[in-house]
Amino acid sequence: MNSLLVLLVVTLLCFTWLRAAQRNRRHWISQLDLPGRWLWEGHEGVLELSGDLDAGLYRFIEPGGDETGRWSLRGHELLLDPDDGGSASRLDLRMFEEGKIGLHGPRRQRRIYVKQRSNVVPLRPSA
Repeated sequence: MNSLLVLLVVTLLCFTWLRAAQRNRRHWISQLDLPGRWLWEGHEGVLELSGDLDAGLYRFIEPGGDETGRWSLRGHELLLDPDDGGSASRLDLRMFEEGKIGLHGPRRQRRIYVKQRSNVVPLRPSA
């Protein structure tokens, strides 16, 4: 009977911890507010992210050319899978403050992006 009680307490603690971790992650993702238009600070370049808060489509617009594909958020990494068949890349994602993120990884080292604010509210989701 004691072992059953211990098992029940441990299960309850694990459930509570997992739920709190999940809630913290959702809060962090909502603070990031990734979908939108991000301007490369101090350079000519734009990162456009569309879709949900943790996955969707991306487009880099830079002087060297455009790149499009799918993005997803895994932990503190932004995973990019380009449409052109190139290799997927993982970028380390850091949030400095609201509306300001840092990306670091292959071909995009130590970049800081600032969110371009807009007062336009979409009436329906884009397809």
